[in-house]
Amino acid sequence: MPVLPVGAPVPAPATAPVASEGKSFAALLEARTPLRAAGTPARAPASASPALTALAGVERAQARLDAVLAAARSGRTFTAAELIGLQAQAYRCAQTVDLATKLVEQGAQSVKQAVNTQV
Repeated sequence: MPVLPVGAPVPAPATAPVASEGKSFAALLEARTPLRAAGTPARAPASASPALTALAGVERAQARLDAVLAAARSGRTFTAAELIGLQAQAYRCAQTVDLATKLVEQGAQSVKQAVNTQV
């Protein structure tokens, strides 16, 4: 992929306007970018555990962020509001991963403690 020098004009691809009456930014962003990568499930099953639902949400967020980055690499420009919304989504995804990491660490610590307990 060629890298353009700083200050070089980048032709913006034509995008269809999206109506924004009553929709959240996340919904608008999903409407403007490909929703999922190949092989990624569209939605988690209704009977899935909360952990699997959170993991599916992280995968969807990662796919959406990858799509937005690909659009940015191809020359699409984003408004300040879109970038702030994107930053909020990335932060939420990072917080979910951080929480999952802490939960796994606590679970592993509990198992270690239970195994080492004298009966």
